[in-house]
Amino acid sequence: MRKSLAIILLTLMLLSAVPVRAGEAQIRPYVYEPTVPDTAFAVLALYRAGDYGKVLEGCEWLMAIRTPFDSWGFANGEEHEAKYTAMAMLALMRGENIARGRYHDVLNSAAYWLIYRQNPDGSWNDYTDTALALIALREFVNGGYINESFTGFRKGVEEAINRAQGWLMGTEPKTDTERIFGYMALGEKEKLREMEVEGEMKAYRVFALAYLGEEVELSGDFDSTVAVAMALYATGDEKYKQELLKREHFGFWGVLHYRVLDLLSVSKIRGFENLRPIACPYLSKIRPTDDWERIILADYSILCNETPELPSNLSSLLPWQVAELARVKALMGEDYRGEVSYLLSTGKNGVWRDFYNTEYVVETFRFLNVSYNYSSSLDYLSKNLTWMLETTDPKTGNPAYYNVPTYYLAHAAIVFSEFGMENELNETLGLLVERQYDNGAFPYTQGSTAGITSTARVAWALQRAGLEDSKIYGKAVSFLRDLLYAEIPGPEVEGETASLANATFLLVRDGSYIGNATGKAVVTGLDGYVVIYPSKNPLAIAAYEVNGFRAAEPETEEGKTAYPYIGAGVLLISLAGIVVLRNRRKEKK
Repeated sequence: MRKSLAIILLTLMLLSAVPVRAGEAQIRPYVYEPTVPDTAFAVLALYRAGDYGKVLEGCEWLMAIRTPFDSWGFANGEEHEAKYTAMAMLALMRGENIARGRYHDVLNSAAYWLIYRQNPDGSWNDYTDTALALIALREFVNGGYINESFTGFRKGVEEAINRAQGWLMGTEPKTDTERIFGYMALGEKEKLREMEVEGEMKAYRVFALAYLGEEVELSGDFDSTVAVAMALYATGDEKYKQELLKREHFGFWGVLHYRVLDLLSVSKIRGFENLRPIACPYLSKIRPTDDWERIILADYSILCNETPELPSNLSSLLPWQVAELARVKALMGEDYRGEVSYLLSTGKNGVWRDFYNTEYVVETFRFLNVSYNYSSSLDYLSKNLTWMLETTDPKTGNPAYYNVPTYYLAHAAIVFSEFGMENELNETLGLLVERQYDNGAFPYTQGSTAGITSTARVAWALQRAGLEDSKIYGKAVSFLRDLLYAEIPGPEVEGETASLANATFLLVRDGSYIGNATGKAVVTGLDGYVVIYPSKNPLAIAAYEVNGFRAAEPETEEGKTAYPYIGAGVLLISLAGIVVLRNRRKEKK
C-alpha cells in the first residue's frame, strides 16, 4: 500500500452502476488514509442498510491493511491489537455473507490470532479489547464462519469466549466506552437502557442496543465517522447514510494523512485550491495558545473564510509578525494604521532586526502601498545576501546560506522581483536551484528533510514574483501534485468484458466469490465485481453491480435476545470468584 499517501474528503463516486470508462480518469486529491475503526463500523452500518457494494469496498481495504498475521492495528503499519482485529472481523463477516469464500480463511486466521494472544485470565490488553474480542469471537462461532476441519479449533474458540466472559463479569468498567461495549458483550440490555450519556456516546449506546436486537431512536449530529456509522446502524436514517457516504474516500473511511496547515499552504498555489475544502473543516479544531500561534493561524483562517483571533500587544511581537498582522487586517477590511506606525517607529535605518524581518516588512509595506523610502532597506537586503554568499561557517566550512531557512529565500525572491533588482533576484533563484532536490521538493535548510510547507512556500513565492514559467516552479508544483493527488481510472466495459490495465477484478456470482482476474474479466451473469486499482499497493477500490449483490443470512442472527454462555455454569462462577478473591487480596495489601 502506498504509505506516503493516503486519502481525501471529497467523495469519489467509483461505485456507480454505470462503469466509468478508462478515458474518463481524473486526478483527484489523495490525502486521507484508511483506519480500521472508521472503515469497519462503516461496513457494519452499510451492510445493515443494504449497500452491499460499499461493504465489499470497505472489506477489501481492510484486507489490504492487515498484518501478515491476519490481525489489525489502528491503521496500516501500526501495532496490531485485539480491538482492531475484532472490529475488522465483524466487518469481514458481513463481507463473507455477500461473497462466500472470499474472507473465510482470513477470518479463521484472525480468530486464531485472537485466542493465541488472549491472556491467561481471559482478557486482551484492556476492557474494551476484551469486550470487542468476545463479541467478534461469539459471532464468528455462532454465525457459522468457523472452519470445522481444524481439529480442536472450535473448542479453543469456545474456551476463549468463556474465559473472556468470566473476566468481564469480574471486572468493573471505568469509562462509558468500556461500559457500552462490556454490556453489549454480555447482553446486558437493561443496563444499556439505563445509561445516561452525552455526545458521541449516544450513538455508541444505541448501536449496542440495536446490535442486541432492540429498536432505538436517535437524533442529532455527530463529528466522528464511527459515531455516524453507529447512528446509521441503529436507526437506518437516510441522513446518517448520506453523511457516511460523503466521508468515503476511494472505497474506505479514515483520517487525514497530512497536516492541516501543510494542505492549506499548498492550497494557496494556483491549481491546488480544491485542497481547501478538505483542510478547512479541521482548522477550527486548532486552538492558538499564544500570540505567535495567533499570527501563524491568522492567514489560514482568512483562507478558510473564518475570522482569526488576533493579538493586540504589538510590543510582544517580532517585526514580521506586526507586518503580518497589518496585512491580515487589510484583508479583513480593518484599520491597520497602528501596526504600520509601530513598524515605522521601530525600524533602524531601514532595518528591522534581521534579514527575514526586514524583507517581510518591506514586502508588506509594498502590498499595502505604504508611503516609505525603501532604498536603505533594499540596500541592507542586497548587502546581506552578498554576505550569505561570500561568508563561510567557521564550524562546518559550509557557506553561510546553508543555515538560512528556505522561506527566507522565497520571500527575498518576491521583494527583489517587486523592486526590479535583477542581480539579487538571479542570485536568490540560484540558491533555490541549488537547494531544490531532484524530485522538486525543498527542505527547511540546505540538505535537511524535504517538507510540504517549505516546497509550497517557494512555489507560492515564485507565483507572486511572476515566475511560474521557471523550471524551479514547475518542479516544485510537480512534486506537490505527485504527492497529494492520484489519477484513478475506472474500468471500461465492452460487451461482456470489463477491462482496466494494472487492476485486479474480484468476481462474485450467486453470493459466492468465484475468483480473481487481472486486467480484464467477463462480467456477464455476475452479482457484481470489485476492482482493485492498482493490483499492488492499491489506491482505490470500487464495487460495480451487474445483477446485484445479495447477502446470505448467517446461521445465527446477530440480534439474538439471549446470549448463550457456552459452557458457562461452574466455569464462569469460579473464574469470577478467582478475580474477586484476587482483588480482595490486593486491597488487604
